Amino acid sequence: MGTTAAQKKLFFNLRKAKSQISAFEEGDLRPEHLSAIATKLGVSEEEVTNMNRRLGGDASLNAPLRADGESEWQDWLADDTAVSQETQLAESEEKSIRMGLLQEAMEELTDREKHILTERRLKDDPVTLEELAGQYGVSRERVRQIE
Repeated sequence: MGTTAAQKKLFFNLRKAKSQISAFEEGDLRPEHLSAIATKLGVSEEEVTNMNRRLGGDASLNAPLRADGESEWQDWLADDTAVSQETQLAESEEKSIRMGLLQEAMEELTDREKHILTERRLKDDPVTLEELAGQYGVSRERVRQIE
């Protein structure tokens, strides 16, 4: 941890320097405290920040955010807008079941029926009844019935 002279100096003197300027709160130091400690110990502000983070203990995600509040740090980590894995899995399974059923049903249809169904129901930009009627030489109503 303290391999350079500056790191050793910080390791042994950072807590004392923080208490002398009343900067003993948890977390990162304020900019004015950071520069005061760096000047006092003759090291860079970056080194002070790095050592302060190293010397700080682990924080529990179950620790309250504030003394008067009920919310915890972990409440800020969860993405409530994201779709849960359970929902994603259920949707994926349902989609594969539906795809299987659709493929089975399509196997029972004639080529013309498959084409009409594909063009009218399975495409993002469906072909009009009139276009399909002209293609097969039947009325629009007949295409609608086949569909």
